[in-house]
Amino acid sequence: MHPTGDPAGTLATTTAGLIEFSAMLSWDRVEDAPREPTLAALPDTARLSVVETEDPAENRREILGEILALSERDLGSALESVLRSLTITAALSDAVLETRAARVRPPRPATAPVLQALALDLRDAGFRVRFGPSWTPVVEGAVGLGVEQELESFLRAHPSWRVVGDRR
Repeated sequence: MHPTGDPAGTLATTTAGLIEFSAMLSWDRVEDAPREPTLAALPDTARLSVVETEDPAENRREILGEILALSERDLGSALESVLRSLTITAALSDAVLETRAARVRPPRPATAPVLQALALDLRDAGFRVRFGPSWTPVVEGAVGLGVEQELESFLRAHPSWRVVGDRR
């Protein structure tokens, strides 16, 4: 079981995949750098967390970010949008562009037998159980679960379940 940021007792039927990316835009002159943010908004099927930092002395802009999505298709589409936005910015402002991207975690559907077993154990112990997708990526083989202190203590003491990872 991997704790998520979801409400306590929410079992993740699927968890988000995660791509980390970085980009560096470099210009000959600082005046060539656009003033507006580099990346456009993503569709609702993905979430983007990004930090842009300027280095005027070197005429550079560094962009570090994460993309979350609940399906491979949405994850790939979001990465494509990010790369397209970076490429357009570079082309229109005469910048040199360097990028890197790595899929850290794929989207993961939970297996029905594990979901059922955990749901029954939680219900039998008096915890409220609900189901839904989670935007928290989980480690392979784990089930995402929204927890609070009492629920996490129950799971740590339970002979059938093991808590892996940290709350995000």
